[in-house]
Amino acid sequence: MSWIEDYSALREDIHTGYIYEAIEAILYMRAHEEIPAEEQWRFSEMMGMCCRALADTEGAIAAYFEAATEDKSLRLQREHFSHYLYLCHAAAQLTPKELQPQFAMCASLYQREEPLPSRAPVHHARLRIGFLAPQFDHTAFYGALATHLTERYDVYAYALTDRTNAPTSWEAAGVHTAVLAQGTPQEQAERIRADEIDILIDLGGHREGGATLPVLALRPAPVQMAGLDAASTTGMPFVDAFLTDELLSPAGTEEFYSEELLRLPHALCYAADDALRRAPLAERAADAPLTFGVTQDFMCINEEVLKVWGRILKKLPKAQLVLQDTEDSPLRVTTIVEMLDGLKLPMKRIFVKPGGAGALDDGSVDVVLDTFPFSGPAAAAEALLHGTPVVTLCGETHTARRGASVLAAAGQTQWIASDARAYERIVCTLAEDVAALRTRRTVLRDAVLASPLTDLAAYTASVAAALDSYWDAHGAKVNQ
Repeated sequence: MSWIEDYSALREDIHTGYIYEAIEAILYMRAHEEIPAEEQWRFSEMMGMCCRALADTEGAIAAYFEAATEDKSLRLQREHFSHYLYLCHAAAQLTPKELQPQFAMCASLYQREEPLPSRAPVHHARLRIGFLAPQFDHTAFYGALATHLTERYDVYAYALTDRTNAPTSWEAAGVHTAVLAQGTPQEQAERIRADEIDILIDLGGHREGGATLPVLALRPAPVQMAGLDAASTTGMPFVDAFLTDELLSPAGTEEFYSEELLRLPHALCYAADDALRRAPLAERAADAPLTFGVTQDFMCINEEVLKVWGRILKKLPKAQLVLQDTEDSPLRVTTIVEMLDGLKLPMKRIFVKPGGAGALDDGSVDVVLDTFPFSGPAAAAEALLHGTPVVTLCGETHTARRGASVLAAAGQTQWIASDARAYERIVCTLAEDVAALRTRRTVLRDAVLASPLTDLAAYTASVAAALDSYWDAHGAKVNQ
């Protein structure tokens, strides 16, 4: 069998869930030098896919870096390096200074990209604001923003894959949506340019292999921004500004962003739907054991955070921990169980579950534990709206501060830890009065619903003020 046939067979194995078999075959072929040097990247890419299927973050980071350095195709190098860079944010103890050269290396892959010709001067009665995303997901943070901005701007939304569904509210509000799945980056950029977008806001960054970056590199709009619920800076010279806040990007961190920082009062606003706002909160039996919950992608779980959770369980011998993935994958469950077992954690009090909807609906979780350094802002916001406290660690990187940004907007800064020891202390303090946790759920939810975290009108106004100010200072010159 040729390497091409092996490659095809392995991809089929991965697609059908034979992950361990695929890894074994890749390692065997490499050990016996059966893969041509110029094709090594294909097998590194597959190894990255396998590691992601197993929630093996460190393995995926290594595999995608290998794929990026082995491949000679610029398009695929960019994709692999973005996968690598995005996953690096989940690695424990990586500092902004250590990440900085990684962003620079990724940016170097775009340095020879020629932008589209500058557009002819054109004046719009209302600014045209575009949102660019790999697909329309994560809409709880920006979906309602897009609709509310239509009161002031003409709003467009572009998705680059057909695995997408625009929120139904967008059409009713007048958001112009387009799926540009079939075009090349050049064609996608030309479509956006033809719509005469004034400010293009990127919602992808390095997610999905940096799918939006090749389009942005062509400069389809005179002003291009990132931020909002982004994991980090793009690191790219063709993104001008970054929407953030003082907690996410405190004074002194400017050097770690390639963009100009536009600090909002709060960078994140969570649009809770009516069903979540009005849903009765499930009651928890008084004698039920204290239960901590994690409702994050298992790729965000590393050995360091597991050790902290283990110390918490040791201090609270009657407490239990429920880990629920965002994907319905028994293989990922197996990976986390093996990590837990290897660290000698109390397996009888830890329950690991594949992904599923409504992880918090039954009220069985008393406190949600945020992951670090890759915090989960959406998981934190959803927990708070279920009346469930969230403990987060505000780390050094932008990614590690997003949970803290959510809690600050919700007015619950008492649950923000500055380090791992403080994280443990906050959790143990909450555990001292379990009855209060269970009786104050409605009080907590009401406080969150009255906070800036869900005040969409104020948030929209702050975003609009930032857009107008930046356009007046930088964008209006294109029409002169």
